[in-house]
Amino acid sequence: MAAATTACAGAGWRHRLDAILEQAGLDPHVQARQWLALACLSAGLAALFALAVTSASGATLLWQAMAAAAAGALLPWLWLRDRLFRRRNDLLRELPGYLDLLTLGLEAGCAFGVALQLTVMRSAPGPLRRAMERALQEIRAGRGRSEALLRVAQRLRVGALNEAVAAIVQAEATGVSLAPVMRAQAVRATQERFARAEKRAMEAPVKMLAPLVLCIFPCTFIVIGFPIAVRLFWGAAP
Repeated sequence: MAAATTACAGAGWRHRLDAILEQAGLDPHVQARQWLALACLSAGLAALFALAVTSASGATLLWQAMAAAAAGALLPWLWLRDRLFRRRNDLLRELPGYLDLLTLGLEAGCAFGVALQLTVMRSAPGPLRRAMERALQEIRAGRGRSEALLRVAQRLRVGALNEAVAAIVQAEATGVSLAPVMRAQAVRATQERFARAEKRAMEAPVKMLAPLVLCIFPCTFIVIGFPIAVRLFWGAAP
């Protein structure tokens, strides 16, 4: 099945899908052909389930099976989108603390490689720590430090991390001290985190409006209005 689905998808599209799966943290466990085969399998199972439970026949049965297959094929993509969203939020939440630890190590006099290792050891488990552990493994295997960090930024594709990695690479290329550069990046990441928190806090009342109008207000009106309606009804009755 994986070979058949790979043949149906173009090389460029498969390459983009591989990048998305890598960004979601699934690569190298799941590649484009396995993911496409999973979507086809989910569609087939959904269609079989619809055929098994429905009592329709003819064209109606066909349309129901096609709708179920479309829904089944869509489920893995919805899960992937949710995973990308949660992973990006986790990375943005972890990045300020990670940069602070790295800055403390540099300001304490450690070399960048040592400070990075200590930061990875002391940081909490998460997607950023796993990405940096992979970068350290690549560095030990002989890859250049700047190249390994650029690969991390390319895999994760988070704007704040891309800026921090670009600043590190530029500072190493020009010979500038890394400690002030990392301190500025840490302060900027912290400010952006507070800005995102303030934005979500301002959006909360708007998001609460629909549940209030649809769920809470009708119940409140029923509780308040029911005794009044009963009293008016019995008062008006002969």
